[in-house]
Amino acid sequence: MKQGQQILLGVAGSAVLIVGLLGWIIGSNASEVSDSIRLFGLNIVIPTTPVSLSLYGIMFSILVLSTVFGLVVVASQRETMPK
Repeated sequence: MKQGQQILLGVAGSAVLIVGLLGWIIGSNASEVSDSIRLFGLNIVIPTTPVSLSLYGIMFSILVLSTVFGLVVVASQRETMPK
């Protein structure tokens, strides 16, 4: 694995951990206000517990970061292709 990839994986891992921690903190406080929340106005309902909000945040951040990093890989491969 290249050094740049290791750095990006470290940054992504740190971001996922921070999102999980923030989800835990928000879930701890939000449960006093509401029992559940609707995501993006859809029929997807998540209970406002620390565990559920942490897991949702972790899954969402992994999805976003995987998409971004995947697009970077595709772009870098296309850039190095001969014309």
